[in-house]
Amino acid sequence: MNSLFLKIFLWFWLAMALVGAALVISIFYVPAGDVEEWARGTSEALVDYGSEAARIFEEQGRGALGQYLTRSSSSSGVRLGLYDPAGQELTGRAAFGGPGTRAARRAIRSGSSETLIAPRLVVIAHPVTGPSGRSYALVGAVPRRLARTETGPWDLGFRILGIVLTAGLVCYGLARYLTSPLMKLQRATRGLAQGDLDTRVGESVGRRSDEFADLARDFDLMADRIQHLVLAQRRLLQDISHELRSPLSRLNVALELARKSAGQEAAVYLDRIETEAERMNHLIGELLTLSRLESQGPRATGAPIALHQLLERVVADADFEASGLKRSVRLESSEECQVTGSLELLTSAVENVVRNAIRYAPEDSTVEVTLANERRGSTPEAVISIRDRGPGVPEDKLQHIFEPFYRVDDARDRRSGGMGLGLAIAGRAVELHGGSIAARNTPGGGLLVEIRLPVSA
Repeated sequence: MNSLFLKIFLWFWLAMALVGAALVISIFYVPAGDVEEWARGTSEALVDYGSEAARIFEEQGRGALGQYLTRSSSSSGVRLGLYDPAGQELTGRAAFGGPGTRAARRAIRSGSSETLIAPRLVVIAHPVTGPSGRSYALVGAVPRRLARTETGPWDLGFRILGIVLTAGLVCYGLARYLTSPLMKLQRATRGLAQGDLDTRVGESVGRRSDEFADLARDFDLMADRIQHLVLAQRRLLQDISHELRSPLSRLNVALELARKSAGQEAAVYLDRIETEAERMNHLIGELLTLSRLESQGPRATGAPIALHQLLERVVADADFEASGLKRSVRLESSEECQVTGSLELLTSAVENVVRNAIRYAPEDSTVEVTLANERRGSTPEAVISIRDRGPGVPEDKLQHIFEPFYRVDDARDRRSGGMGLGLAIAGRAVELHGGSIAARNTPGGGLLVEIRLPVSA
């Protein structure tokens, strides 16, 4: 049964069959207690019918007896028949077959009412004596499903509850069967989207052989291919970055030699070569850092870090750098808090965001940094806010600024020296610490970047 369509069809068929069976049982099943109670009440009614039937038979014959029993059966709702001691039904209708005969004989022999419960029929026989002194038995019978007393609302409620529970159990099994592999696929998809390239779903689906199993196998093939491509890209990036370091080192050596032998007129060009070499060296360093961060596991490990002290050092260094650009960096407010992780990575993350803010802040403006303790639900968080007074970022591009090599304006970023790696490094470093980073434009102008990190217990 490999087809999901066939499985769903059979499950629904089984559900309908079980609900139908529960409905039939609730209608036709009569507990023994109900049968006995019905028999006691019917036995009392048969006393009057039996005496009259015996009198009519002895005085008026079989025809009159048959008419009387027909009328009495209609009025009482119980099929009636009069039997002699030999077990013969006196109207000749043989109304109840073997069960009627056995019940009549027992009643005449015992002199008391007898009840016989057959699979589909409930028979009760009551002994009577005719005017002549002869013994008879008046036998009444109803289908078993009708041999019950009046049911109250509780009885009906329990029967309906049984049907609902039966349907609910079958539907729960079906829903569980269908949604379980989908939930596993969803978790695997989220894990892959969050960078866990080792995520696979085949084993968790089990030995299924339907469309879900095919989908799981396709997912694993896709994950294998993505992992191969991403790892190949990372290796290529890392290898190229390492390989570029060697010619850059030789270029710097050659540059120093050229300064010693060249005249004063070549100094401007040599300075430009040195600047570009430094930029390339910085870019290679960022590439290696990003490659190292991308290859790390889902969480960074480390020691407790006093975040307020880290910010004080970063702000002091950044303010010194910004002063040469006619800008300033100020720590507006700082609350004491502690996180666990890598001091190097967190320092790099904050520095990259602050330097990015300095790069786009207008002259004579201040980049404002704050640190606060907040609580999101039951989780305490440290929130680092970094705000500049620059032009901001278009709303449709805010979600992309933490992607590697993404630049809002290529020409502007080239003039400012940005290559689109700083914020990507910051974002990955924050993610490795179980935190989040987001940016938004502020009403007063400028960009606000918020870094949220889980606080150590």
